[in-house]
Amino acid sequence: MLKEHDQFVRKLVIIADCIVIGAAFLLTYILGYRAPHLYYLNSQFMPKLPPIQEYAWMLIIVIPVWITCLSYFKMYKTVREKKFFNILLTVFEASLLSILIFSAIAFLFSLSILSRTFVITLFLCVLFALLIEKSCILVLLHYIRRRGYNYRTILIVGSGERAKNFAQMLEMHPHWGLKVIGFIDEVDKIGLRIGNKKVMGSFKDLTTILDEYAVSEVVFILPRKWLPELENYIKICEKVGVKATIAVDFFNTSIARPIITELNHVPLLTLDTTPVDEFQLFAKRVMDITISLTALIIFSPIFLIYSMALKITSPGPVFFKQQRCGLYGKVFTLYKFRTMIVNAEKMLDKIKDLNESDGPIFHSRNDPRVTSIGRILRKTSLDELPQLINVIKGDMSIIGPRPPLPEEVKEYERWQRRRMSLRPGIVCTWQVTERFQPDFKKWMQMDMDYIDNWSLGLDTKIIMKIFPAIVKGFMHWQEKSKKVA
Repeated sequence: MLKEHDQFVRKLVIIADCIVIGAAFLLTYILGYRAPHLYYLNSQFMPKLPPIQEYAWMLIIVIPVWITCLSYFKMYKTVREKKFFNILLTVFEASLLSILIFSAIAFLFSLSILSRTFVITLFLCVLFALLIEKSCILVLLHYIRRRGYNYRTILIVGSGERAKNFAQMLEMHPHWGLKVIGFIDEVDKIGLRIGNKKVMGSFKDLTTILDEYAVSEVVFILPRKWLPELENYIKICEKVGVKATIAVDFFNTSIARPIITELNHVPLLTLDTTPVDEFQLFAKRVMDITISLTALIIFSPIFLIYSMALKITSPGPVFFKQQRCGLYGKVFTLYKFRTMIVNAEKMLDKIKDLNESDGPIFHSRNDPRVTSIGRILRKTSLDELPQLINVIKGDMSIIGPRPPLPEEVKEYERWQRRRMSLRPGIVCTWQVTERFQPDFKKWMQMDMDYIDNWSLGLDTKIIMKIFPAIVKGFMHWQEKSKKVA
C-alpha cells in the first residue's frame, strides 16, 4: 500500500509540474504579446508576437522535455530526506538542461518564430515557477508532518550505537516524516530503553510485531556477523508487504563512499573514492572540450611563432612526446612544446645530483637540458599548450592532478596511486597556489585533497587563478634575470 501511495503522490507532483510549466510558457507568451519591447530592441517597427495558436503546439515539446530532465535528476524520488537547497539546485540543473535541449530542437527545425529573448524568458519563467511550486510543497509538507500527519512508521532491527544514532537523526528531523516506533534485538535486550523508545521484542518476534503494529518500513542496522541471518527476516517483511532497508555503513572506510547501483537487476554496493555526480562529470567534460577548442584558436599564433623560433634556435622536433599514466594508470602519449635539447632524457642519469625533489620525480630549477627559449616558455607555462590536444582526445582534463611517468608510478606508495583515480589535468592545485613546486609529500596530499573535495566550483576557482599565476611566474623570472645580469 505504501508503494502505491508513493506512486500516486509522484503522479500528482508530475501533473502539478506539467500545469506549472504550461502556465510559465503562457506567461512567457503574454509578456511578449503585451510588451513586445521586452523581446525587440525596436518594437515600434516590429509586429506583436504571432497568435497563441502558433506557439501552443510547442507545449508538446516543452513539457515532456522538462519532465524528462526533472526525472533524470531524480526530482520525483522521495523528497523526505532531501535538503531544501538540493531541491532548488536540482530544479536549476534540470531547467538549464531542458532549455538547452529545447534550443537545440528549435535550431534543428528552424523555428523562426522563436527569438533568443523568448527562449531566455521561457527559461526564467519556468525556473522561477517551479522554484515557487517546490517551495510551497515543501512548506506544506513540513507543516503537515510537524502536526503528526503524513509520516512513515519505522521499526529498527538492532540496538547498537549505529541504531541509536540513526534513531536520533530521525528524531532531529521530524519534517522527514519518519517516526521510529521501537527496536527489536536479542532476547536479553528486551525492555531496554533507547531514547524515548524501547526494545519491543527479539528477532523471532518480528512477525508478531508486524501483525500487531502499523509498520511502514523495517530498517536493519546490525553488525556484519548477522548478515547470514538477514535473508529470513527480509522474507518475513516481503511476505507482509513491508519495505525492508539495510544500513550498509558497517564497512569502516575513511574515504570511499558507499553507492547503491543496479546492473541487469543485480543490486550492487559500490565503495567509490572518486566523484560520482554524473552530471557534474559530464559538465566538466563539456567545459574541457569548450575551453580547449577556444584556447587552441586563440593561441594558434603562439604555436606558429614558437615553432619557427625553436626551429631556428634548436634543431629537432617542435613537439615533445612522452608516455604518461592517465586515469587508473592507463598509459597515453602526452604532448608538450619541446623546451629541452634533443635526447634530454638520456642525460638524466648524469644530472641526478641536481634533483630538488624528495620523491620519485626529477625537478630542478637549473636543469642544464632546458634551452634558452624553452626556459621562457616554462616560466609562463605555455609549454603545456599542446596538452589541449590531449584534453580533446579525452586523455586529460583542464584541471586535475598532473600525469606521472610510468617509472614514477612504480615507486609510488600504495596510497599515492589513488591520485590516478581522477583524469589527469594540465593544471593542478599547487601550480596556482604555490610559488615554487612543493615537496613531493605535500604535492601528493594536495592532489588527494583535490580528488576528495572535487566539484565544478573548485575547478572554476582554479581556472580563475591560472592567469594570475602565469603573470606572477613570468614577473618572478624577469626579476631573477635582472639580478643575474
